[in-house]
Amino acid sequence: MTIRVAVIGLGDIAQKAYLPLLTTWDGVEILLCSRTLVTVEQLQARYRLPWGTTNLDELLSWKPQAAFVLTPSPTHRTIAGRLLEAGVDVFVEKPATMHSAETRELAGLADARGRVLMVSFNRRYAPLHRQARKLWGDRAVGLCVLQKHRASAAHPDLFSNYIDDTIHIIDLLRFFCGEGEVVGTVQQMRQGRLVGAISTVALQSGGYGMVVTSLQAGRWTEQYALHGDGASMYLDAFHRLQWITGEGEQVWEEDYASTWKTTLEVRGFTAQIAHFFDCVRSREQPHTSGWEALKTQLLLEEMVARVKG
Repeated sequence: MTIRVAVIGLGDIAQKAYLPLLTTWDGVEILLCSRTLVTVEQLQARYRLPWGTTNLDELLSWKPQAAFVLTPSPTHRTIAGRLLEAGVDVFVEKPATMHSAETRELAGLADARGRVLMVSFNRRYAPLHRQARKLWGDRAVGLCVLQKHRASAAHPDLFSNYIDDTIHIIDLLRFFCGEGEVVGTVQQMRQGRLVGAISTVALQSGGYGMVVTSLQAGRWTEQYALHGDGASMYLDAFHRLQWITGEGEQVWEEDYASTWKTTLEVRGFTAQIAHFFDCVRSREQPHTSGWEALKTQLLLEEMVARVKG
């Protein structure tokens, strides 16, 4: 059975991650929508797609059953809301919206309309990340340190960085460790720009979690370390997983450059798209539903509210 899928927003993430997968997905008919006609026409030609528009009303007249909202974050609330109201299941790039109150509205609207609302947190679907979560199981976390660093990034303040980029590892803090309460955040500013921050969370399990970011690193890196209950786990996203207990050490690596696995599979994009389509068919709540995304966003906003320095 073919499903009509709208792709709204045809920028960098759409062209790097979503269109290369969706245009080869079995049983999917793609409808393109962007504000820029040239972009729509170029991608229609590249992928030989007959349906393309710059008008959301025209798109809705084509009766899509599901949609991927990949537009700039400030537009998510309006566009996703229109789609849900029209009876369309929605996958939206992170963040769901720019404010938790709007995310709550979207999640409630999806429930009221009986629609699927899924938010893109691709790391939860990456193979090594999923293996790491399974390995850790229900062990209590004594200490969890999640780090994401970049050589540079043009973020004028902490909220801008956390909502646009660091939200991934804030979500992973919940994924690996469960819920918690923010103890505090320290930030480092230089010439009106954020260059680093650390947020500390007291976990309900009794341990502590730390989210660490630097915007003056040598290159992009993303690493996590968990300790507790006689075990240590180190994950170098998306490449290497190390598991250490008193019984010894195990290491797994995803060397996708020399295997049949693609970058998009290793980074979780393939699995999260498959999960969305599974939920569209089954009507089940996604693992990263609007309500789940709301919890991550509330934690993020608490981190920003508790900033010092």
